Amino acid sequence: MSRTMLPVVEGGAARGATRRDVTARFRAKLTANVTRLMRRSEGVARQFMPSVEELEEYGGTETPFEEGKDNRGIYGLERIYEDRAVLTPYFDCSAYCRYCFKKTRTLAGDGRAMTPEDVDRAIAYIAADPRIRIVLVTGGDPLVRPELLRAVLDRAAAIPHVRQLRIGTRNLLFRPELLDDAMADWLASYQRLDPADLAASRSLALAVSINHPDELYPAYVRALRRLLERGVVVRAQVTLLKGVNDDAATLRRLYESFAAVGLTPYYLYHCMPVVGARHFRTSVQRGLDLLEELAPLTGALAPHYVYVTPVGKHRLGRGAQLEHVERAGRRWIRATTPYRAVDFLAFSDSEALPPMHEVDAAGRIVSHYPDGEDG
Repeated sequence: MSRTMLPVVEGGAARGATRRDVTARFRAKLTANVTRLMRRSEGVARQFMPSVEELEEYGGTETPFEEGKDNRGIYGLERIYEDRAVLTPYFDCSAYCRYCFKKTRTLAGDGRAMTPEDVDRAIAYIAADPRIRIVLVTGGDPLVRPELLRAVLDRAAAIPHVRQLRIGTRNLLFRPELLDDAMADWLASYQRLDPADLAASRSLALAVSINHPDELYPAYVRALRRLLERGVVVRAQVTLLKGVNDDAATLRRLYESFAAVGLTPYYLYHCMPVVGARHFRTSVQRGLDLLEELAPLTGALAPHYVYVTPVGKHRLGRGAQLEHVERAGRRWIRATTPYRAVDFLAFSDSEALPPMHEVDAAGRIVSHYPDGEDG
């Protein structure tokens, strides 16, 4: 299955569309490793096959989930939380996941990178605010351009109040051969532990996206182990995807695989309501039901289940009760967030809250999140 011979999943409102219609709007790209996995695994193939259902106009146009707002006009910098800043040095990947929440940038062809001037301004902003303790470098995928990642990490690591460096990546699934001993040594070099003064210590962690047990093939596992053996924390986060992992047996096998490799379970994300992703989205309640099915088992099978709105993550635990409202013919989850409106407006440099968000009497943001569908 080469890049020019991708199959198309038929179905949905756009049944008469063709592969060319899909890829003309949202590009398709694979690596040899992903292609081999797709041939063996339906759960992997569904994540990377272009589908005519991607042409359905749903999500993205009503709520700004896909586009990050450049903070204070600095390209590649985002901030909505007090203690962390996000840097996106490069908006492209080695392969394209069809549910990507930055789909209208990455899959649409925005391969722009931060310039040295962008990096200078972003680092100056972070250095000027001692409340920022965490710098997350994400994408696109920062490991596609390691020289640019190095430039960003070197500068961020030099800021005294930055205590955690985080990298969000899926590139090790696509090209694990790139993470050799030299790269593993380089990434581990950013860690600094002072047992006598933990406040002066600094850690580096990777968050890797793994959605199906079949993704953990030997070359990928060996790459992950190179980092783990050097003391780098590797957290595995999962996106709940209809037809991929929305059953308890698959999730159990996935989290047991994390334990076998030594990965730390992290977030279980509800699939975001972006353009072209409706066919991947379960209801949020489905995720809660899965947590309940896994609850009798070890606590290692109890991830942090979240859905994400433009103002931040909403964490859901077992037994959470969802409040639904109907607006514009769609079902939304209404929830009071832990985030104060005044903080969001200050940190994000926004003039107003995103659409479908409001402020309660205590100054907290009340969000409305478009629910998915089961069946």
